[in-house]
Amino acid sequence: MVPTLKVPPRRRRREETRARLLEAATSVLARSGFERATLDEIVREAGFSKGAFYVHFESKDDLFWAMLEERISHQQEAFRGAVDYSKSMDDNVRTILSAAFGLLGEDPLWGSLFMEFHAHAARNEKVRQRLGAMYEAWRQLIVDILSVSREAGRMRKDADLELMATVLVATVEGSIIQSHLAPEAVRLEEMVEPLTRTLSEWLTAETGQ
Repeated sequence: MVPTLKVPPRRRRREETRARLLEAATSVLARSGFERATLDEIVREAGFSKGAFYVHFESKDDLFWAMLEERISHQQEAFRGAVDYSKSMDDNVRTILSAAFGLLGEDPLWGSLFMEFHAHAARNEKVRQRLGAMYEAWRQLIVDILSVSREAGRMRKDADLELMATVLVATVEGSIIQSHLAPEAVRLEEMVEPLTRTLSEWLTAETGQ
């Protein structure tokens, strides 16, 4: 029997402190917005001092990126984990949409944060460029997934994978934005099936026939 490796107490405390700071920042940024949010407010909500904050982050911008990278990484893992190349395109698209939309249910503040991230990027060129690089990595992940699907004969051979990846990202994120702005009219759980049918047909139907 292989012994379970225990995380050293000091390391565990550091990880817990960082997680609590990120959790507090999520609440504060969703409530106040990036520009108005202060480090004092974040550390007070987390129950720590500024000294504890600076052990983990250099600035509010550094914290901002840690939050964004963590969430985008979570979304990417949801996409990776959802794909099963032995299943039909319908099944895979449905699972991917359910996984992506499900993240909003797991983290109800994500809608507000999502809009705040993009608003901050629109005001800051450096932020915009860095956010753009993150999205390029996300699109490339989807291109890789689509490429394997095409090689497996499960999607159209004439596919423009870059365009399809861009549309898939836009579909997911546009739906999230609309559900945040008009939650009574746009319910993500009700959009999974119609979006699955539309996207699956587009991904599999050959053109020029």
